[in-house]
Amino acid sequence: MTRKGREMILAIDAGNTNVVAACMEHDTVVYGKRYETGKAEADTYHERMLGAFINEVKQKEGPEQIPTIEGAVIASVVPSINGALRRAVKHCVGWEPLFVSAKLDTGLDIRYDVPEKLGADLIAGACGAVYKFGCPVIVIDIGTATTFAVVDGQGAYLGGAICPGPYTALKGLTDLAAQLPEEKLEVTDEIIGTNTISCMRIGAFTGHAAMIDGMIDRIMAQMEEKNVKLVATGGPAKEITALCRHKMEYDRDLVLYGLSRLFFRNGA
Repeated sequence: MTRKGREMILAIDAGNTNVVAACMEHDTVVYGKRYETGKAEADTYHERMLGAFINEVKQKEGPEQIPTIEGAVIASVVPSINGALRRAVKHCVGWEPLFVSAKLDTGLDIRYDVPEKLGADLIAGACGAVYKFGCPVIVIDIGTATTFAVVDGQGAYLGGAICPGPYTALKGLTDLAAQLPEEKLEVTDEIIGTNTISCMRIGAFTGHAAMIDGMIDRIMAQMEEKNVKLVATGGPAKEITALCRHKMEYDRDLVLYGLSRLFFRNGA
């Protein structure tokens, strides 16, 4: 007799560069997959990618422990793929996904000028940080863009900042500066470069860390709060925040955790 499998939800963080899909159990990522966002791909692209991921999960769980997906939640900053994501989720797991926006019950007092314009990833990251670490908190998410989300001690989302991410800035630099080579650069803790490549590495990564430190100083000065928590997430966050002078928590799955909390908070 086939036994009932683990009950999970499907959480999807759709960014400009990558889509991260995760099967989560009790707010914990059990299985995850990262694939390219594929803005120009065929309409069935996400269906194929998510279908392959769900099949991988079923195979890993085994034939006697088939997982039950009890719902799906999506944070997307790429509106052009939202329809394809919705259809893919409905086809692969049978659920209409919950899309994150400021219209949901987030538990935050969102003070953005137009709350509906606040990015779903920023909402999910802020919610995840408040649930997990408390507030006041500054969330630094390093990806295509490096974003700062600021929540005060009363749970009010005050706003934040959006900066080019380190690789985005580097690409802009090499595209516009004829003599700078396009190279795959690694994070460095050097301060003074002695050749073009080392100088570019320092500028891209140590310079980005210095920007983050400076932004934190200015944000904290304006907040006038005590014991502000600093939480970092995003692809290169672990390496870059290690170069920062401010000490902060690193949480790779912060946005996914926030998605899970939002899913259950909204009775989905």
